[in-house]
Amino acid sequence: MLDLDWPTLLFQIVNFIALLLILNHLVFKPLRAKLTERGRAISDTLQAAQDQEAEAARMRRDWETRRSQAEREAEEIIHAAELEAERRAARIIEDARARLDHISEEMRNDLERQRDEILARNYDEVLNAIMALAGNVVQAVTTRRAHDDLVTNFCASIFQIPQPEIEVYRHVMAGRVATARVETPVALSEEQTKTLTDTLSSLIDRRVELQVTINPALIAGISVRLADRLIDNSVRQQLVGIREQVRHELMQRAGAQMQG
Repeated sequence: MLDLDWPTLLFQIVNFIALLLILNHLVFKPLRAKLTERGRAISDTLQAAQDQEAEAARMRRDWETRRSQAEREAEEIIHAAELEAERRAARIIEDARARLDHISEEMRNDLERQRDEILARNYDEVLNAIMALAGNVVQAVTTRRAHDDLVTNFCASIFQIPQPEIEVYRHVMAGRVATARVETPVALSEEQTKTLTDTLSSLIDRRVELQVTINPALIAGISVRLADRLIDNSVRQQLVGIREQVRHELMQRAGAQMQG
């Protein structure tokens, strides 16, 4: 059997227990407190990290949402800008087309006007030559009797003027000297002068004085001016009327050929 020293063993056990109590009080308890505090700190740090991670995730989601919204808004702005650019381009093209049409119309009108001026000059030259030749021929074959007949017809035509037109003549001569300026290619006879005086006096309802001028260019017939009113049945005036009618028909025919 073992020979144990019980008092010493008991003393050692008591010392060990006392050492444990002292270590527990001085070392283990503060260490456990430190560990507990450290654990809480670590837990708080982890919780803060989790909170920060959650906040970061929320901020990321917000950022993604805002980015998506910004992208949509940017797409809408770009689309609106493209539509506005298309509308402006369409307006510019439309304005340019309208301007081009206007310029084309002006050029066409200018060309037609120049064409008409050229045609008119050519026609006028030809017609003037023809009318001059015709006037010479007519004058050569016109007799005094033809002139007298035209004077008679002139006086007869005055009595065929409608009443409203007669009132116009009387109105324009009111307050004026009752003078009629007469042009004739040959001198009027006394009878013709009296008949013409009576006829014109009847027209304006006042006694008329004649101022007669000899103008051989009239060929035959007479021209009478009362104030600003002209009555002309001379051969020259008839030739002028024929010339204008022919000129008008030629211009119409030329215009129709150009359009065709």
